[in-house]
Amino acid sequence: MKVSTGIRNLDRVMDGGFVERSFNLVYGGGGTGKTLFTMNFLISGAESGKNVLYVTLEETWEDITRKLPPGIKERLNAVSKRFHYLDFGSMRPVLGREILKSDVLQEAISSSVVVNNVSLVGIDGIAPLTLYYDDDRRIRNAIFDLSQSLKSYGVTTVFTSEEIEGRSRYGVEEFVSDSVIRLIYTGRSRRLQVLKTRGSGFIGGLHGFEITNDGLQVYPRVMFSEGKREIRAEAIGISKLDTMIGEVYSGDVILLAGPPGTGKYLFGVQFIKNVCSSGKRALFVSFEDNLPNIKRRLMEMGEASKNCKLVHLDPGDMDLYKLMWEIRDRARDVSRMVIHGINVFSEREEYSDFVHSLFSYTRNEGISTLVTYTIPNIIGTNVIADKHVVNVANHIVKLLFAEINGELKRVLVILKAQSPNHERGLVEYRLGKRGVIIVGKIEEMEGIMSGTPTKQMEIQKRVQKFFK
Repeated sequence: MKVSTGIRNLDRVMDGGFVERSFNLVYGGGGTGKTLFTMNFLISGAESGKNVLYVTLEETWEDITRKLPPGIKERLNAVSKRFHYLDFGSMRPVLGREILKSDVLQEAISSSVVVNNVSLVGIDGIAPLTLYYDDDRRIRNAIFDLSQSLKSYGVTTVFTSEEIEGRSRYGVEEFVSDSVIRLIYTGRSRRLQVLKTRGSGFIGGLHGFEITNDGLQVYPRVMFSEGKREIRAEAIGISKLDTMIGEVYSGDVILLAGPPGTGKYLFGVQFIKNVCSSGKRALFVSFEDNLPNIKRRLMEMGEASKNCKLVHLDPGDMDLYKLMWEIRDRARDVSRMVIHGINVFSEREEYSDFVHSLFSYTRNEGISTLVTYTIPNIIGTNVIADKHVVNVANHIVKLLFAEINGELKRVLVILKAQSPNHERGLVEYRLGKRGVIIVGKIEEMEGIMSGTPTKQMEIQKRVQKFFK
């Protein structure tokens, strides 16, 4: 049997939550959220009808409740009849360090468990045990005795400890715990890592989490699919381009890479235009600053625009794990999506997880997605995009500028497609009031992608002259 952690998405990371009647360690540095984790666990349990017990060994109950976010205070007040506490932080100055003896702690906690019919216990701040026990062996025995006592009463317990040099304070807490969770705060982002669970699986690696007004929320590094995909052939929505690419199916990822000014956002608008006109929903997520242009283009769609959701997110210090779950929530009812300017995150540490998790989700859900990637070079570059986006793309279209006959033209080339018969030549296109217009294949030029276009006839003359 499993007991819920009470924290959104953490149960999924831990294969259902804590094992029933287990003793579980949560550790981290100062300000990582250990107390709030414990409170969240207990309050959620009380909200589900359980009687719970909070034990503070260090801070006083008054100090703890005073610093709680307003939303958590409201939740706590609503379940006060089922929420019990032992305030050793207030008792210790009066009764001295003797109160931290293992048998005294066990007796006080066990009595409260029995009297109040408690099934969940949180022990916040194990550090004060050093005031009575002066070596690691005795501390380990004290924690072990406490864990066995609580398990004998059938309760599920969370206890917290501080982190020192990457491990729990004494380095022994992990050995007597059934599961171990580490909380990390870098000053910019919060991370949670499950290091151990006895008798249960878990998703390894670092996961995002945040402290909200009313509790903790976890953003796993892996997104969970509902498995709704229906495989169907689809049209991109740009005249002639569908024929050039060939088969496109629901859930496919189309990568559109090119320098600024090549019209990537216009491709994106047209990609969602048809489905919105047919009554289906679509989502346009932009990380770039051309929001007015995108809004104007969507407005021009008239009645169909009400089916298109536009989200502009400032990349700034945005947490990528939180971002991909926010996109997931917004994309629940859509059949198509545009991710505009994904390259703004390419230097982030979690970028690989972000790309692979997000597009595994869209593929499994059958959400066809157009991803735009900005290449810095205006003319003559072999760069497409970073390897992470390239690896998840089913189709790759590169946009570029080329100087042809003294004029700067926009050209596209299909570098990858699922159809073996896709167009392999370079194609000129234009940007107009109606969006993207495919002009046609460029027949007489070579070297366009390298930035030095040359007429094929001139090349033939040079070859003939060489052999003469």
